[in-house]
Formats: sequence, C-alpha cells, structure tokens
Amino acid sequence: MHGAVGLHVTTARFHLDVLQQAGLIRRTAGRAGKPGRPRQLYTVTASAEPREAYRQLAVALTEVLATDPGAGPQLAERAGRHWAQMEIPVEDALSWEEGTRRISDLFERIGFAPRVVDDTAERHLELDACPFRDLARAYPQIVCRAHLGLLRGSLDRLGVPGAEHAGLRPFVEPELCVADVPTP
Repeated sequence: MHGAVGLHVTTARFHLDVLQQAGLIRRTAGRAGKPGRPRQLYTVTASAEPREAYRQLAVALTEVLATDPGAGPQLAERAGRHWAQMEIPVEDALSWEEGTRRISDLFERIGFAPRVVDDTAERHLELDACPFRDLARAYPQIVCRAHLGLLRGSLDRLGVPGAEHAGLRPFVEPELCVADVPTP
C-alpha cells in the first residue's frame, strides 16, 4: 500500500490498523515461503461493502427523481418528511429553543456540522460538511429538497410552530447551507 499511495511504511501500517479496527478491512498473513516476517495481506470486509451500495442506491434514486422536474422535488420533500418520522418521535409542543436544539442534534447525527445562529427574525442552522455534498451539488433540487422535508417534518413532529415556513438555502457558500427556522 505504501508504494501505491506514497506513504511511508509506518504511516501506511498505522492507517491500515485504523481501518482494521473499524472493521473495514481484514488482515491475513501471506504464505511463509521466505525467511523473515510474512507479508501482511489486506482485504475489504463485507461490512465495508454496504456503504458503497447505499451510496449507489442514493445516486440511483436521486437521478430517477431528477428526471421529473415537476414531481421529483415534491417526492424528495416527502421522503425527507418520512425520514423525520423515522428519526424524531412525536412530542408535545416543544419550545422554539428546544426544538431547534433537537433539530441541530439530528443534523449532527446525520453527518452535518451544524451551528445555531440567531438574528432578530429567525434562528438559523449553518450546516457545514453535508454528507451528501457531491450529490447535492449535482442535484440540489432533489437532495436539498429532501433535507428541507427533513427539517420541516422534524419541526412538525416536535410541535414547533411555523414548520411550514422553515426554509433551506443551499450552498450560500461553497461548503455552507443555511436552514432557517422562523420565530414563533
């Protein structure tokens, strides 16, 4: 591996150990036919393969939805609302602050790096590190609309007023999207 990626042998071993501990690769000893330490062979484990399969499924579904500019974005938002049903239990009306905190926690679990920012009219979640960034850049009308559905559906389930007025501004900067949560 070190020759293929240009890493020092010790650095390559360190990274391979991390991948092995994460269960993404398996190490086996090579044939012992030569003097010295046997070669170490690495193979991808089955647990690593579903991640690629999930990514491919996400791409396929997004591309199909994008073929219908009328229904595709609406279906994506419905999918986002359904995602909210899977992630957020129905709550009695939470405060605006608590609801926003719970939404921030959800987006963090998904893989965003959210920051809560307040101004006089709205609360914003600045969303860095979109885990779907490449797909969202190619198909913002689908991926970002699904995230909008997730936001609105989550606010609904948490009983936070104004869910329908929540908005999402994709890529206001190259690596930043902003979710707007209106004040009650």
